[in-house]
Amino acid sequence: MKEIKTTYLLAIATVLITLAFASCTTDPQSPGIEYMPDMYRTRALEPYSGNANYADSMEARLPAEGSIAQGHLPYGIPNTNEGYELAGRVLINPLANSEGMIAEGKVVYTKFCVHCHGKEGKGDGATVTVGGHPPPPAYDSQTLKNLSEGKMFHTITYGKNLMGQHSSQLNTEERWKVIRYVQTLQGNEASAEETVAEDTVDEESTSEVTTSEEISMNN
Repeated sequence: MKEIKTTYLLAIATVLITLAFASCTTDPQSPGIEYMPDMYRTRALEPYSGNANYADSMEARLPAEGSIAQGHLPYGIPNTNEGYELAGRVLINPLANSEGMIAEGKVVYTKFCVHCHGKEGKGDGATVTVGGHPPPPAYDSQTLKNLSEGKMFHTITYGKNLMGQHSSQLNTEERWKVIRYVQTLQGNEASAEETVAEDTVDEESTSEVTTSEEISMNN
């Protein structure tokens, strides 16, 4: 019996010693023997670790030329005076003029605009009253009261005069949302109910015109 126990103990000791030596390595980054390493050690290259597949060895690559990031809508109007005027003529807010949309726009305005333009859009934000910066025009002033939503979108995208660009902070939808709220501060916006009423009138007018044309054609 003693011989059997001794044999078992020697076998176990041999295995443990073998494992101990196998686990030893001169590489400080190596954990030695690993059980199923593919389960927790990625085969992919680590960022900035070097990549022999490229001449510059950089693992982190720039996007392919001409590629568009997911969820990003390119803005093709140039940052010029001509582009500013063009935006005013051709850009129309795709978001509904509803109370809910205006409320969402107010949230964006409070986060990104109120510090300069003020709570009521009077150009009296903290950067002006506390920081001493030149005030922006009030939204209900003659300068901005009738500013088109296309020009507002262009200005938010590229910036204008002392206002910096906000395209890196606000995506396309957020820009249109905040414009919906700014229109309420301009003091000449139509309410959601008026907008719905106008749409209904337009539909009825279109139906009347269509009916008249059909009668003419039938006659």
